[in-house]
Amino acid sequence: MRMTRKLAAVVGGIALTGGLLAGGAGTAGATAAAAADCPSGWYCVWSGENYTGRMQKVEGNNADLTGFSVFQGFKSRYQHGKNCDFKWYSEKNYKGSSGVIKRGSKLTGSATHFIKSNKWVNCV
Repeated sequence: MRMTRKLAAVVGGIALTGGLLAGGAGTAGATAAAAADCPSGWYCVWSGENYTGRMQKVEGNNADLTGFSVFQGFKSRYQHGKNCDFKWYSEKNYKGSSGVIKRGSKLTGSATHFIKSNKWVNCV
């Protein structure tokens, strides 16, 4: 029993640290979340409707988000950027179709969305 708890603590620590090692994109656990969990200056997505499920967040420009699973199938998003709008692309390296999401914009629903790269634009 004691060994099982230690192993769970080590595995949990590794899972939590994984987001910190990812550079521009971070990860939150699979517990229920809320839009308020998205830090100021970040663009956050959740795997489930109503800001539930696994959360991933991105700060800065990213030419390839395909290594982050939630960006490849999310149902909720919050653009919590401080000074810029968020420009998403359907392909890596800022290619494919794109759109701009204004600061403060939130969206949740049953439709599944994906983003393969992003830039911050229209900065004030």
